[in-house]
Amino acid sequence: MATAFYGLLLATLASFLSSCAPFLAKTPAPSALTTADSTGTHDQVSEKAFEGTVLAARWHLFRALDDRTIERYQDAQQELDAAFELLAILEQDPHEADPTASGGGHAEVEKLGAAVEEAYLSLVPHVEQFSPDSPLSLLLEGLSEEEVKDLPPNASPIVRILQLAPRCDVPIDANPTVAASISFFQGRGRETYSTWLKRSGRYRDLVLPILREHGIPEDFLYLAMIESGFKPTAYSRAHAVGLWQFIQSTGKSEGLRRTSLIDERRDPVKSTIAAAKHLRRLYKQFGDWRLAAAAYNAGRGRVTRAIERDGTRDFWKLQLPRETRNYVPLLMAATVISKSPDLFGFGEVSFDPPFVHDEVALPEQVYLSAAAKALGVPVSTLKRLNPELRGAVTPRTKKPYRLHVPTGQGSTFMARYERLPDSEKFTDSEYIVRRGDNISTIASMFNVRASHIAAVNDLRDPNLIRPGQKLRIPGRHNAGKRIASGGKYTVRRGDFLSRIAQSFGASVAQLRRWNGLHGDLIRPGDKLVTGAAAKPSTAKKATSAVSQRRSVTGTTHTVRRGESLWQIANRFDVDISRIKAWNGLSGAVIHPGQELLVAAPQSLTYTVVKGDTLYAIARRFGLNAKQIARQNNMDMSSTLLAGMTLEIVNQKSVD
Repeated sequence: MATAFYGLLLATLASFLSSCAPFLAKTPAPSALTTADSTGTHDQVSEKAFEGTVLAARWHLFRALDDRTIERYQDAQQELDAAFELLAILEQDPHEADPTASGGGHAEVEKLGAAVEEAYLSLVPHVEQFSPDSPLSLLLEGLSEEEVKDLPPNASPIVRILQLAPRCDVPIDANPTVAASISFFQGRGRETYSTWLKRSGRYRDLVLPILREHGIPEDFLYLAMIESGFKPTAYSRAHAVGLWQFIQSTGKSEGLRRTSLIDERRDPVKSTIAAAKHLRRLYKQFGDWRLAAAAYNAGRGRVTRAIERDGTRDFWKLQLPRETRNYVPLLMAATVISKSPDLFGFGEVSFDPPFVHDEVALPEQVYLSAAAKALGVPVSTLKRLNPELRGAVTPRTKKPYRLHVPTGQGSTFMARYERLPDSEKFTDSEYIVRRGDNISTIASMFNVRASHIAAVNDLRDPNLIRPGQKLRIPGRHNAGKRIASGGKYTVRRGDFLSRIAQSFGASVAQLRRWNGLHGDLIRPGDKLVTGAAAKPSTAKKATSAVSQRRSVTGTTHTVRRGESLWQIANRFDVDISRIKAWNGLSGAVIHPGQELLVAAPQSLTYTVVKGDTLYAIARRFGLNAKQIARQNNMDMSSTLLAGMTLEIVNQKSVD
């Protein structure tokens, strides 16, 4: 819950806003900008949009506090639902960790989430119907108010439970608490359960085979129902996300990755596999599916301590937190109702269509905006099909990343994407951090957002970078645009000569000579000649850095008419950058009849170009810098001169 200070602040704000009811009632919330479909930007949520979304969520909270003060509880509930939806967007997006974004970032979202949940909990006694996306904590709080009656064994609710229990493969106990949970779903939770059951059609065919494969009762499908309402983007203030509501530590222990670009807890397949493994481990420890479910909610440590303290393994006799005592009967109730919804007054259920899609293996990273343009769909469609993606670009993986695309469009995606301008495709370059650098000055130098650099490098704390650290700088629009502008660069605030020289592959001495400088003093707004226009031969030389291949034992492929480099890379399951490196290609243009290496050659000769380092060359060929130095009788500190040739030996193929 919110801290005492923050609670006092909210109380003060509520008191102030209560006097402004007519104003708030007529004033729309600030617009919350979310997913950008424009191909002109590669942000999922820009810095301004992040700030706008925080502002809009806060505005909904303040209006809810105002409505609650004057007892307009339904209006207050709608405002808080809107705030929750915006908080889910903020939690999903990596910009909240961007130190350059205004609005306070993660800490502010954390406080705002606590305040919204606290406000919602205060509404529980006045809520007539919970909404379909109400957090589980609210439902469990609402269930606590459900009257538990002493029912005789022949009471109608108990008889119904006994009739349907044999059709369930999780333990179902016919007792007043489970009956009260069913009654809750029939009353204030009716709309919630109806929506959940409808959504279950989307994921049933995906979840059940995985549960069976891992020996988990199929009715644990309804654990995902009460955890997330079958919403992959669901989140809780405890930072549990996805269908199965994993917190980060538990998800990591079950093999789910979370970076600035991806959160596998949101992937329906990967998270279900992780949940099945986790439930199997809990059952192995406790030997009872009731206790396994309780531990899923409260943690295995808390359940273990309760068993040791109370001297029993009977779930109904354990002194567990109230939330967990409500959680297990709620799971039983959801399962029982699912066996015969009409018996409990839910009528005929119209299930959502199954979650289906095509998959495309991407040999390199792509911007979602570019992929969406190639497919002719909004970015939001790709985000819905790929809920694990957090940012505006697909992640960098050892094997080609498999992007979900609309059914029927997988076979044509590659050809359409290839026809897009190179400026819309993802590229990156390498930058070595120097003393005095910070993420903002580097971003300014390359004309990209700091959040982009942080994302592609998975920087947990973008403020902690160190001299010598290698950073990937995303975007063809960076230095490429500067060079294309006639060899001129406009100095920005925070620039210094050595950094500009590095970004253009030149030396400080060359920049001084080209610009008639006698020292290192430059000012924002100065126009510098970068040498790009005066030395075209340098660029030409860089496009053919790989010269004659010898002792080649790698697999070759002859290009056929209509084939693209993407298709070839996908066919041979190899990164497109490797094919470019092995064949000395600077771009993606290939021709019918051209012979390409598509598997690691045993050896080849590489011609050094200006700006090369052993580390950059090693990264290009997927090798180790020390290995290349050893093969060429060099020290790691040796200077590489343009025109020098290096023997590149693939040690694995030799071994």
